[in-house]
Amino acid sequence: MKSEPRKDALAKITGKCRFLDDYSCENMLHGYLLYATIDCGKIVNISFPNDYDLAEFTIVQTADIPGENIVPEPVSDQPFLADKAVCHYGQVIMGIAHADLQTLKKFISAIEVEYEEEEAIIDVHSCLDDKANQSGECMHISHTDRNKEKTDNLKHIEDVFYTQHQEQAYLEPQGMLAEYLPQSSTMKITGTMQCPFFVKSAVQMIMGKAVKNVIVETSEGIGGAFGGKEDFPNLLAGITALLAYKSQQPVKIVLERSDDILITTKRHPSRVAIVSYTNMLTGKLQAVNIDYRLDAGAYLTLSPVVLARGILHAGGGYCLPRCEISGYMHKSNTPPNGAFRGFGAPQALFAIEAHLDNIGKIIGKSPLEMRLANILRLHDTMPSSQSMKEDHLYECLQKVIEISDYKNKRLEFEQYNQNNEIKKGIGLALALHGGGYTGNGEKVLQSKVKLRLEKNGEVQIFVANVEMGQGAHTTLAQMVNEELDIPLEKVNVQIPNTSLTPNSGPTVASRTIYIVGTLLQKLAAQIKKEINYESLEEYIRQHQQLFPQEFERSFIPDPEDSFDEKTNEGTAYHDFSWAACVLEIEYDPLQYKIKVKKCWNVLDIGRVINYNIALGQVYGGITQALGWALTEDIYKKGYPRSKGFTDYTLPTTEDMPEFQVEFIHTDSAIAKGLGEIPMDYPAPAVRNAFLQATGIMINDLPLSPERIMKAINRSTL
Repeated sequence: MKSEPRKDALAKITGKCRFLDDYSCENMLHGYLLYATIDCGKIVNISFPNDYDLAEFTIVQTADIPGENIVPEPVSDQPFLADKAVCHYGQVIMGIAHADLQTLKKFISAIEVEYEEEEAIIDVHSCLDDKANQSGECMHISHTDRNKEKTDNLKHIEDVFYTQHQEQAYLEPQGMLAEYLPQSSTMKITGTMQCPFFVKSAVQMIMGKAVKNVIVETSEGIGGAFGGKEDFPNLLAGITALLAYKSQQPVKIVLERSDDILITTKRHPSRVAIVSYTNMLTGKLQAVNIDYRLDAGAYLTLSPVVLARGILHAGGGYCLPRCEISGYMHKSNTPPNGAFRGFGAPQALFAIEAHLDNIGKIIGKSPLEMRLANILRLHDTMPSSQSMKEDHLYECLQKVIEISDYKNKRLEFEQYNQNNEIKKGIGLALALHGGGYTGNGEKVLQSKVKLRLEKNGEVQIFVANVEMGQGAHTTLAQMVNEELDIPLEKVNVQIPNTSLTPNSGPTVASRTIYIVGTLLQKLAAQIKKEINYESLEEYIRQHQQLFPQEFERSFIPDPEDSFDEKTNEGTAYHDFSWAACVLEIEYDPLQYKIKVKKCWNVLDIGRVINYNIALGQVYGGITQALGWALTEDIYKKGYPRSKGFTDYTLPTTEDMPEFQVEFIHTDSAIAKGLGEIPMDYPAPAVRNAFLQATGIMINDLPLSPERIMKAINRSTL
């Protein structure tokens, strides 16, 4: 576990690294969006202000689209530009460009849009409770292990859990720069994004045959993403490209933070209903029925993929002899909800982890007893029928109980709470997260990577996976340098560019190190074997005529892995990462406020390439999860959404607990996924700690003072 300095650190500290808003071109226009300010309805009329010369502006509407007015997604149902129908607040109606940004914004603010409003669904409960809002096919998992023990002494318990939207809160808002080169009929896109090849497909879709070539490159710096720059950049790039094509000038759009919050994708709100039957003597769950629903927003877009991961994680890290899991997408009149760290798993795991503690409280079993009775062990079967090939989740649980002194603390807090106004609680939660695309996704993607050995002995990495602040390019370089046995400073990563880098897939799904890094590592080992050198630098020096030389390798799936996407049976993920968490809180009943004091984390992510970068991922994921658990609620002050971070309450350094993080099985040959699993377990751990501190079951997030006060008032009626 080395901790090499990040390769991009100096450039970012000194300001040399350019983010999208630092880019400029000769004769560049500024672009921006006119978007809908109603939730649902029809556009009746659009009036432009009389005191502006319209000839000074480039304006694109649906009639200007030479290709198709549809954003390519797993479900391609979202238009780039609204024509007459408005399905959500923030839906883009026009793209507009002008040489002066301030003039542009004043002009857009003076445009009057007349609407015919219709009834809208914007409340999460209204959306998810009503089956009439369901859209798309139900996803289903049915599992029965007839060899498991059966008993009649079962406790029937039903719970319903709700989780809310969450804002991405990346450092850098969404932005795109489009340059049209008429001589070669090429559209060049530069932007802050996670998936350059997805953006390329979107620009090709909207431009059709109007351009022959589309080249997409990421900006030098990408200020965070978390999933929010997986899908929305497709729409923004398409509109920016259309403006550049019509104006025949470069166009740059960078969203203001207030607009970014209002109109971009968020984490899916969820409703998870669980019905369980538990052996009251052993605490073993005998049968579980899970109804998992996601609010997709106005369009389905990525929701089926999020839903699939959600139902595959809905059983948690537990052996469920009889299990039925159903997944549904519901439509509402909010912007489409899309990718977000965890990708459907945090909602599912919040529900099953909280439900387990609820059962324990009702039947008189401790949270630890419930988990020991039900935890997946070696050779146990998941709801998808996938067999457990390791016992690492159990080892994570044992280790976190030990380092946190969980058993003693739980007893200590029970005694403390009898005589003190401030209450203490300790919560326990487990998590699993499948690495890479779900099911057959990686087989379909067929990721490809490339390495180039230069004449000067340097090695260039070519992948489409982006450096968005997570340290990926440093870690990928380490995986290559360690295999080739050359200095790290001689290994560099090409900025992702669709004309230069092969399609190694999107920077999502905890796959960058697990899939792409492993692929690079295998390619480096292949090079070492083919060349058969003692010193690569010396070999290149003596054989200059052979270099530069390029090597490529494509992903080859394990032939034994199979997955049925209709029944959701088989190997959903070749490898899982595992985690266990114990979290300590203090609860102030006068302020109805939870303060997280300490968080113990034990994770199995296999081989840890860069310890400090891995640690940063854990800290960052927990921080994001604690915000989701305690304070972040984008609709709490009504609709439209919050317009900034003054009324959208993010956690600060003062809200952070003391962290203790341990990785196990770091001698593994496999570096598994890490980016998402720290998001999966803190919220249920907080909720379960609150249950121990107060005895009050709250099944909704966030656990804000307002929600806690309402729950306490209900309990005293």
